[in-house]
Amino acid sequence: MTLNYRGGAKFSFVSIKAAVRDVVSPVRSTANGIFRPVGNFFTGAFEYGSTKAKLAQVQNELDQLKLVQYSQLDAQRQLDQLLTLSKIQFAQGIPSIEAQVVGQTPTNIQLSFELNKGSSQGVKLGMVVVGGSGLAGRVVAVSSGTSTVLMLSDPNFVAGVRYGKGGNIALATGQGVNLPLKLGLIDPGSNIRVGQVLVTSGLQGEIYPAGIPVGVVSSVSNPIGGLQEQVLVKPLVNYSNLQFVKILEWAPPA
Repeated sequence: MTLNYRGGAKFSFVSIKAAVRDVVSPVRSTANGIFRPVGNFFTGAFEYGSTKAKLAQVQNELDQLKLVQYSQLDAQRQLDQLLTLSKIQFAQGIPSIEAQVVGQTPTNIQLSFELNKGSSQGVKLGMVVVGGSGLAGRVVAVSSGTSTVLMLSDPNFVAGVRYGKGGNIALATGQGVNLPLKLGLIDPGSNIRVGQVLVTSGLQGEIYPAGIPVGVVSSVSNPIGGLQEQVLVKPLVNYSNLQFVKILEWAPPA
């Protein structure tokens, strides 16, 4: 089909359609190029939000699993300490009160920890406290339901100890937080050695009963011209994970 104009020119509809297509196609391509990224953006945003929610859910489940594992580990640790405490070979025959550590109060004035037993349960000032591995301290303050125990690392801690096969006497003193005990009264040439275990001496007037493990010799040196050997001792009780103790109902002989 053709159209006749006054000028006599003839145009084919096919030619017109092709011309229109040539004009419209670039516009359509441009529009698609513009709107496709917009569509992709909204699709991607939705998928990102969904992925983020799934990751948050997975992280929450992992956190819950860790809490369960930590709880199980802590329960096992408590059980191990209670079993060890029930089987200690020292201080046998001395009545005791089992207690739980409820806090530590290391300050510049005093290095101590708190127990959940007090005067209502029979705790008294001066009572000796032991952990599963040895001496933990002595009671220095008591309330109705709690008590405060002086740590071995406190500078006010002093205890007579024995070492070696001959049961030689020495004096162990605290030096401060995170520091080893210092051993005094050790003459040069003594038989004290690294790795030896020190126990309370129990001599008359001592505030600790005899035979309680105190610590392990960690360092021995003999300065030139020194009158005493310099000996350091690592306490056997680890206060960082101490949870259960025994309060010995013991008083020094009058």
